[in-house]
Amino acid sequence: MEFCPNCGKLLRPKEEKKEVFLACNSCGYRTEGEAAEEGYVATEEAPKEKIEGVAVNEGAPNLPTTTAQCEKCHTDKAYYWLEQTRAADEAPTRFLQCVKCGHKWREYS
Repeated sequence: MEFCPNCGKLLRPKEEKKEVFLACNSCGYRTEGEAAEEGYVATEEAPKEKIEGVAVNEGAPNLPTTTAQCEKCHTDKAYYWLEQTRAADEAPTRFLQCVKCGHKWREYS
């Protein structure tokens, strides 16, 4: 890892016109040609896949239940589980499934 000599932020590999270099996203500083010589590779982040949630078995005896009203059948009890669907520094998403009709929904904290 290398840091910007101007502002101290992390330098990240970039690529323009087949030239690879290190650049600062904060102040715009960039190294000329050094990144390619040192073996840095610029890659694009893969798009995030749509999150479908956990498949819940019929009855789901191993999941905890909570009081939550189903909008489909108005039962007031649901199974629930947590998944980290956003950044790690954000609260997890709570998924619910109606114990009666199986309707699934989510709640963001």
